[in-house]
Amino acid sequence: MNENPFEIAIKELEAGTEDIRPSDVVSFSEPLRSALNYVIRLGRFSLTEFQEKLEFTREETKRIADILVVRNLFAVSRFSNAEETFYESRLTAMTRPLNRPPSDIWKKIE
Repeated sequence: MNENPFEIAIKELEAGTEDIRPSDVVSFSEPLRSALNYVIRLGRFSLTEFQEKLEFTREETKRIADILVVRNLFAVSRFSNAEETFYESRLTAMTRPLNRPPSDIWKKIE
């Protein structure tokens, strides 16, 4: 029952359906956490750069990147071409429902 890091990463990413925010990255296991921190800081990066940080196969890395595009942490860059896919990391997520503050919030502030 010893799962490899790729299988663990896939389970973590497929566990939710909401957008992933950069602040959510700390909850992922290694090497996914470190690789995501790195590429988020870069802002714009290639699949090759992401693969180098993950140390997974190119196909495995592409599968993870595809999930992250669907979950709105990454966007495919317009600079992508037939040889290389480029991504841009997003700094915010918009599909999480906004929680209404408690009705007595103003009493607590005063």
